[in-house]
Amino acid sequence: MDTALVVAYISGAVALGSAGLSAWTRLQVVKLQARSKEEERRSEAKVVLDRYRGPLLDAAWQLGDRVDNIRNRSFLGYLSPASGRALEARQSTLFRFACYLGWREYLRTQVQLLRFDSEGDTRLSAAFLNDITRALASDQLDGQWAMLWADEQRGIGELMTEQPPGVSVIVCGHAAFFRNYDQTYADWMDRFADDLFTPAKVKDSDRLRLLQWALYGLVRQLDEQGAYDGDWIEHSADEISQTPPQESATTHEEDLRKHLAALKPWTSSLSAKFCGRS
Repeated sequence: MDTALVVAYISGAVALGSAGLSAWTRLQVVKLQARSKEEERRSEAKVVLDRYRGPLLDAAWQLGDRVDNIRNRSFLGYLSPASGRALEARQSTLFRFACYLGWREYLRTQVQLLRFDSEGDTRLSAAFLNDITRALASDQLDGQWAMLWADEQRGIGELMTEQPPGVSVIVCGHAAFFRNYDQTYADWMDRFADDLFTPAKVKDSDRLRLLQWALYGLVRQLDEQGAYDGDWIEHSADEISQTPPQESATTHEEDLRKHLAALKPWTSSLSAKFCGRS
């Protein structure tokens, strides 16, 4: 074979090999860069969640306590004119919903992809946040009774958040909410309130039951120090463990039970019960 031809073949093979190696190297670099960005995003999600863990946890605990009080401890009795506390009972309850939605909305704007994070702590927290949103928004739970669509939840949350110049974001307090309710919040919350404060509907409400369960799960997940306890925590744990899954359960409830079963402090046998496994 002609020497020049052999050299040409060899040169071509080397060139092809070099091109292939270069392409493989570029692919690996792209993968490493993508992985680095994903890890950075996951880290950011964890940092943001940890930064606002305290106020979100407190807001979730306060709301869960009020929901349990409405369902199981005759709180709606305060709505009677004879109690002398009807307005305060109504507005303080709506404030607890709005306060939670305020911290929830701020967290959402900070970490848009929180629900896709692969860190176990962040992922399960995000799952409970989503469970709460779905419990309030779904028309599969009690039809349209006491329903707040996700967009309405976000709107209320936006109204609750402020960021004065040079100051970290804040969520409006009870006094400001009470003072500004008619002008700012009434159009968003009055219909919800009229439904919520209907005693005949409350006791058997699937919406409120799943909302309380999801809030319980979020509190247990966020409360790393075990500092948030109370009657409603015990009530929720008992109700969840003693309520077997029904064949007619919605996908919302099925998903929520799986998330509850993933809470670390619970035993495997109890987890199996929540998921409907024998």
